[in-house]
Amino acid sequence: MKNANRFFLFFIVSLIVACSHTPLGQAEKTAVDFSKAIYTLKLDEAKKYCTPNGAKLIEFIASNVKEEDIDVLKDAGDVKISVIGSTVDPGDSTATVNLKISNYLQINLMGGKSTIEKEKEEKVDLVKVGDKWLVDLHK
Repeated sequence: MKNANRFFLFFIVSLIVACSHTPLGQAEKTAVDFSKAIYTLKLDEAKKYCTPNGAKLIEFIASNVKEEDIDVLKDAGDVKISVIGSTVDPGDSTATVNLKISNYLQINLMGGKSTIEKEKEEKVDLVKVGDKWLVDLHK
């Protein structure tokens, strides 16, 4: 019986590891890691997951973050991000990951007060460059 339990556990762990190495699993991980960095204002980290044009947009956002935004974020608790759906094109060069984001900071770039919002769905587009998935903030 112990061997059966060990085999089952080994099988489940192997399945999880194998899925995370598929193009879809890699794209989802990049989208989630990017979103966690963005919504926790770790903007230098977020740039690592973007195309060069996306990194420029992140720099613009970073230049508009105020100390009050950081204070609101600190008081809010953890941001929660989960994958609700994803697709990879047949050529494995582009992907779209749909995320549910909860307890996130909505920054007001027009000078108003930023707020913590309850929940939203976000679509993250990615492109494959070499062997790496990058977030494409083209839209």
